[in-house]
Amino acid sequence: MIEKIKGFINEIIAYWRVPASGDSVAYREYLMLSVGWLGMRLATVFGIAFAVNNPFTAMTLHMTHRDLLIFGYICTAIGYDLAPLNAYIIDNLHSRDGKYRVFVKLAVPSGILSLFALFFPYEKLGYIPMVISLFLIGQIQGYVQGWYSTGVSNLVYVISPNSQERVRIMTVSSLVHNFAPSLTGLLIPVLSDVFADGDLYNIKTYRMIYPAFIVIGVIMSMAAYYGVSERIVVPKSRVTKVGLVDALKAVSKNKLFWIKCSDNWNNFMEDSKNVLMQWLFYYGKVGSMTTYGVMDTLSYNSSMWAMLASPWLIDKLGKKGFKLTKNILQIFITLGLALTYKKSLALIFVFYFLNRFWETTEVVDRAMESDIRDYQQYISGERIDGSFGVVDTYVGGAVGAVTNLFVPWVYKRNGFDGTDYSVLNVYNENGTFNSGNVLYTLLDKLLMISLVGAVIDVLPWFLYDLTETDQKAVVRAIRLRSAVEDKKAGILQDDLYCEACEALNSMNEYIDKDKLAKIKEDPALDSKEIRARNKEIKQHNEEKEIAEFMKRELNRYGTSFGTEFIKLCRLMAQSEAGDTETDFERIAVSLPQGECKEERTLRSDAIGMARAVKRSAKELEKHPESASEEISADEYECLFDLPEDTKEQRTEKRLKIRVANRKRNRYGRIMKPYIWAQRHVVLCDAYENIDSFTADYPQARQRLDEKHLAEKKAAEEAAAKRRLEAQARRLKKQAK
Repeated sequence: MIEKIKGFINEIIAYWRVPASGDSVAYREYLMLSVGWLGMRLATVFGIAFAVNNPFTAMTLHMTHRDLLIFGYICTAIGYDLAPLNAYIIDNLHSRDGKYRVFVKLAVPSGILSLFALFFPYEKLGYIPMVISLFLIGQIQGYVQGWYSTGVSNLVYVISPNSQERVRIMTVSSLVHNFAPSLTGLLIPVLSDVFADGDLYNIKTYRMIYPAFIVIGVIMSMAAYYGVSERIVVPKSRVTKVGLVDALKAVSKNKLFWIKCSDNWNNFMEDSKNVLMQWLFYYGKVGSMTTYGVMDTLSYNSSMWAMLASPWLIDKLGKKGFKLTKNILQIFITLGLALTYKKSLALIFVFYFLNRFWETTEVVDRAMESDIRDYQQYISGERIDGSFGVVDTYVGGAVGAVTNLFVPWVYKRNGFDGTDYSVLNVYNENGTFNSGNVLYTLLDKLLMISLVGAVIDVLPWFLYDLTETDQKAVVRAIRLRSAVEDKKAGILQDDLYCEACEALNSMNEYIDKDKLAKIKEDPALDSKEIRARNKEIKQHNEEKEIAEFMKRELNRYGTSFGTEFIKLCRLMAQSEAGDTETDFERIAVSLPQGECKEERTLRSDAIGMARAVKRSAKELEKHPESASEEISADEYECLFDLPEDTKEQRTEKRLKIRVANRKRNRYGRIMKPYIWAQRHVVLCDAYENIDSFTADYPQARQRLDEKHLAEKKAAEEAAAKRRLEAQARRLKKQAK
């Protein structure tokens, strides 16, 4: 154990600034993302939301259930209106800061708005002015805070293209940033005992604690901006504008995405039990709020152990197996809680501990979300992020509009109408038993609903069919496609090129090999040697599957469908922009149906692009200059390197980037079908002459190795310099 710890420490030191071989992220970046995410969780710990059990609007300011539902629906409608804009911004915002890092800079305005929302004197207003103020302030603060939290939390999707590395990063960052709710979950009940006589739902409790969290959190979260890089595998030469309608169509066909969504939409049932412990302490007086704070914090932090084990569990079970195991165990945990919660606080703590032990959403769910987005990029050819949120907002909002009525209906059916909270009190103010209380009757019903929800939650995951091997193969295919496009454009970088060539080399190595059977028993080997050998066999079989996947990728234009498809692409790419004499739509519709999902998707894309030719012709009639507005990726990148030492230079730089973005977007929108067709022609030509594509690999590999060696040497020299400086400071201090 000591040797393992020493080895682990030495590994962190060695790869603190430079990633290990096969990885993309150095350990320093793990820390910066984790600290930044922790800061964001602290800075956004306060927000205004309209929900039946919301601690601030419902329990503290006592908005009625009716008004909470009404304003909740209004917020949903506003979300519907803003969702397309948000998706467009995410998918089409061209910033040197990246797809998500650019939004981390909203930390400061978000913090200022949170402090304003916290100290606004709602309690001094009448009911109607209070509700209107909550709504207006909440919308502004929530929108800015939403972009800020999206920027930080979604960095984990783009920090590495390697799924296993993302899991490790998510595990580390989740362990760190989940300290935020642990801290607030402990301090708020304890301080409410000290300063507010145990009144947890007192606005003074919020104002005493949250400001410090917000200010400290804003400062910490900037570590994510300055210390994290994005590594999306997208061709730098890509200029196609991602149309919202096309993106929505593509995402709506993604079965994996719907499975993931259905798991979230059922939370209204499964999470019904979550109020149990808080209500038992606050309304049932089964113990002090300090006891509640300690129990809540200890049980909440139980998830740390599952997070630590998540990489191992995912490796053994796969993400699908992990989710099925988790959801099946939730059934037994909920049943156990329902049978024992009236008997002792110890049993409540045990089942809450077990329940939260498996709440590893920040690891496995985010890892699956990343995989689903990679798969969507492989199928559609475009990196689509924002449109996932749009579909989830629209459909999820519609589902929520119905399900949000369910819990208030259950409350009302069991004697709690959302206005008279005294019916939940087990004891009157003088300490006598309140015979009219409905607390335990209501909790019984909520636990039964949670049990039904836990059973339903298991079913969709049997349909999830993206394996860990599939995800690795998908990323390798995306790298190859990106490298081909960038090489054609003359802006290919050595790291992407080497990754693509190594994927092809691995394919050539394993394509003719057979799969191996795992060793069950072998007298010549002990159990440890058998495990090691089986691990090698598993890796061999995985590489064999990926090799077959990559072979199909190279032959995608050589099948009966692919041959006809590439003929259409060549015809479209060679045609003059705006020419409608050729009936591309008729040719596209006559394409074979395809034998796999990818071919069927390509056929659907071909029909859509053939129809887009007519729209392009109409646009070119209005803007004929758009056909010549192409700005190369190299020219575009140079704009970000313009000087900005003076105010005039900064203004001129922003203006040039804005004009270039406008031209690129217009060019990409109008010329989209021709760009799409040319892209497939480029891929086909490269796949047919793959040896020519890989010819420069030895030189590129040598350059990349020299670069990595220089970076490692520079990092070691910097570390040695820091150690010498620290030693000099200690000697100087001792001399004094």
